[in-house]
Amino acid sequence: MANRNVHTNRGGKGGGSGRKAGAPKAKSKGTFMKILKKIGVTNPLLQVALPVALAAVVVTIGSCAYYNSTKAMYNIKKEVSVTYDTPLTVDLFVEEGGDPSKCSFVSDVSVIDMSKLASYELTLSSGGHKVTSILNVIDDVPPVAEAVPQTVYSIELPDPNDCVTNIQDKSEVTVNYAEGTDLSAGGSLLVSVVLTDAYMNQSVVEVPFTVTSDFNAPLIFGTHDITFKAGEIPDYKEGVTVSDDMDPDPVLIVDDTEIDGITPGEYQLYYIASDAAGNETMVVVNVTVEPGDGNIAAPTSSAGGGGGGSNKKYSNCTTADAYAKASSILGSITNGSMNTVQKGLKIFYWVNHHIAFTSWGTDHTSWAAAACQAFGERHSSCYGQWAACKALCDVAGIPNYKVWRSGSAKVHVWCLCYLNGGWYHCDATQWPGRGHYFIYMMTDAEVKSAPGNHKFIASGLPARATVSVQKYININSATVSSAMVIYTPTPVPTTEAVPTEGTDTTAATSTQAPATQTPAPATTAPAVQTTTPPTAPPTQAPTTPPPTETPETPAPPTNPPTEAPAPDDGQDNTGE
Repeated sequence: MANRNVHTNRGGKGGGSGRKAGAPKAKSKGTFMKILKKIGVTNPLLQVALPVALAAVVVTIGSCAYYNSTKAMYNIKKEVSVTYDTPLTVDLFVEEGGDPSKCSFVSDVSVIDMSKLASYELTLSSGGHKVTSILNVIDDVPPVAEAVPQTVYSIELPDPNDCVTNIQDKSEVTVNYAEGTDLSAGGSLLVSVVLTDAYMNQSVVEVPFTVTSDFNAPLIFGTHDITFKAGEIPDYKEGVTVSDDMDPDPVLIVDDTEIDGITPGEYQLYYIASDAAGNETMVVVNVTVEPGDGNIAAPTSSAGGGGGGSNKKYSNCTTADAYAKASSILGSITNGSMNTVQKGLKIFYWVNHHIAFTSWGTDHTSWAAAACQAFGERHSSCYGQWAACKALCDVAGIPNYKVWRSGSAKVHVWCLCYLNGGWYHCDATQWPGRGHYFIYMMTDAEVKSAPGNHKFIASGLPARATVSVQKYININSATVSSAMVIYTPTPVPTTEAVPTEGTDTTAATSTQAPATQTPAPATTAPAVQTTTPPTAPPTQAPTTPPPTETPETPAPPTNPPTEAPAPDDGQDNTGE
């Protein structure tokens, strides 16, 4: 076969030996070589080296220009955190080594209040370029306070809040003892009290302590049996005095809640004295109420518990009246399928949410009068709140005692309830800054750490439960976790009978306290309606949507990096 000549179109699509389609022509390279030859560069090595060197110079110059440009832009920090009340100046945003004179605010920073904790997105100008930066106004200043020297008569630590005064900080401050604080060495000590604010800034205040051992209970003098006619107003404290070998101001409580001053009969009256060391003395006397002349005047109780200046609208209320009102309420908040733990929680939830705290106006004619007033007026002191809880617990068949605060001139009372086989502290009283927080089924250790100073007189109370059940209790929704083991039926509590003391007019050293447990009334609760009590909404921090950038105005402030809780004013919600 004859040979054929194959021709390839070098400019077409063929795969010949010519320049590939799309490849650039080497015109510029040839031009550069001609220039080199014209200037006398004929050495092949130089012809290669000079273009490379020239390209390197061009790249270096370009890089320097780009670096200088970007350096001017990034002289501004991306985010700045400054302490509140710091003057807002542009140099806060300039990187170290930068020139603040070449930077300026584009955003209108006059609208920013540097005394308030917040975050802002700002626009700044640097080298002719607009750059954004985040400003965080923060609290990184530890709280300060003054020490209050303490003199104590036992190794039990007082409330740490009593150890400092004049606390100054931007947010709420919690006060605690340093870990491992121990007074057992006695004598003169410096005790470290730690102040922590909402942003976890801490400081330590050294508080001088003088620790003196005191194991002697106060002495009560002048007590005796009392007789009066129904409707008369006895002064239970007349002629009664208290003294202590260490505490110059021991507290005397007169508990007359078992006495019905308008119904003839035999009753018991309890005098309880406590000192700062927690030592306690109790004297029990007999009270006889004789038939009167028909002119009933409501007696004024000296039991404390707050609420002076009351009207006597409810003074004639009887125990039956209190139980009738309690039965109606209990029927609306519980049902027959509930166990006593659930019923008890509904009771204290209801009182906490429906009977507001007030320091004045509580009727102390009897506990029944205080309960009826609390149910009717929907406000009361802690005494009326306790009485309302007592009435509801009695009707629900929940055994309960009254518990007195100890070692404080401010009287406070709450319930000790027998629930699920143990005696637990329950207190419906509200506390400032805590919303609808309340205490339910707490052990001694838990209640002493709870808000409101719940150190208590333990004399005469049954042994309390020591196993915590708090992980099963939700006080916000008044619900009990299904994981909690419920004993059915609830074991019947066994308590020792409280001895009746004589009418010694000198000093009593008994450490027994009043047996104020009241059995459930004989009356039965009415038919129960299944009603779900109001559920408190969960507490949730507000969210702030991301700010929209505005060229000339800083973005609206967002929440601070750490949201501060609402401050607790630290008040003692007793007022008694």
